[in-house]
Amino acid sequence: MSLTGAVRVVALEEVADRPLLADLAGAPDPARQYEALRSRWGALAPVDLEPGVPAWLALGHAEVAAVLRNEALFTRDSRRWRYEAERKVAWRSPTRAVLAQRDSAHDRDGAEHRRLRTPLADALDAAEEKRVVRTVDVACTSVLDRLAARGSADMVAEYAVDVPVRVLADLLGMTLADARRLHQLTVTQRSGTADAYEASTEAEDLLAGFVAARRAEPSDDLTSALLAHPAHANDLEVMGAVGLVFATAHDAEIAWIATALQRLLADPGFAARLHGGRISLDDALDEVARDAPPLPHLRPRYALADCELGGQAIAAGDAVVPAVAAANADRAVRAADPWEQVDARFHLTWGTGAHACPAHRTAPLITRTVVGHFLARVADMELAVAPEDVVPVRSAWVRHPRELPVRFV
Repeated sequence: MSLTGAVRVVALEEVADRPLLADLAGAPDPARQYEALRSRWGALAPVDLEPGVPAWLALGHAEVAAVLRNEALFTRDSRRWRYEAERKVAWRSPTRAVLAQRDSAHDRDGAEHRRLRTPLADALDAAEEKRVVRTVDVACTSVLDRLAARGSADMVAEYAVDVPVRVLADLLGMTLADARRLHQLTVTQRSGTADAYEASTEAEDLLAGFVAARRAEPSDDLTSALLAHPAHANDLEVMGAVGLVFATAHDAEIAWIATALQRLLADPGFAARLHGGRISLDDALDEVARDAPPLPHLRPRYALADCELGGQAIAAGDAVVPAVAAANADRAVRAADPWEQVDARFHLTWGTGAHACPAHRTAPLITRTVVGHFLARVADMELAVAPEDVVPVRSAWVRHPRELPVRFV
């Protein structure tokens, strides 16, 4: 692969002061942390997925794009990870809860990936937009009316989380109770705590029971469409597809919505540009996604052979984490003057290559509707804390404000 500068030969295990990936994503100013790593290491820096479990963090736009696009050299299959093959990751570790191999398009490449992605793409393309919008409208209106009547709220837990979970329950044909439990388990899986592995196991059990019930009584929902698709060989693959839809949509929607609400409540300049019509809601949401990606780090890819990337020698079996948050801010593509930008939509927030997000219509539609309802009422709200007191969740894999307490005025 093409390199930037001279090749450095550094074994991951030899670096004594590797930062934790969760500390980077949860830092008050992650851009500064990425820049410090870039200054020291260049486009590829050593980090820890959890203490004692190292990986490379790809920081440059070109390097992240290369990792995402080159399936021949970087695979999604965690069984090719050196630390997995050598059994250096504890069986019940938080890292395993997130990275364990599953029967889904996320964890396959090549022809198998295309086979498993086809049902997802077909089901999402067939989703009726009017039904989606109607479901979101009803949820937003009822939730906001209830919160306004009460006079105070946490707009993360009670709006940015509650509405997407309701919508996912409707789309998948899941009970609201099961969807809320799956939300709790997904959050625990991403937390990096000792409870992550148990949460992963319970989520698998919940999905198995749900898919079996839908097999017995199909309906007009996305899960039934996945069950009926001829590309799926068995119900384990359907479980993988449903779990992938829920987890990915859950993380991306909640984080994208919550971060947009934070900008509207805490950044008067951003709110003024949107209210004044200088930018559209779609452009505002794209700006939020570019500047603060909902998924700051994508799941690792694993090197299939010794190679060179960003001036660093990568060993076969090394894990490489694409840091889209750092790549989006790379000065090679991000100009100080927005009018000099290479491309207004250059960013890698939604991935690129064969594994790019398939929900290119549904996800923005949901986010636009949820934030649009909030925008219509934001004049009646104010943050109940100082903007600098809003802190992010602590997770290596998702970034959004932990809470947004507001008063209705």
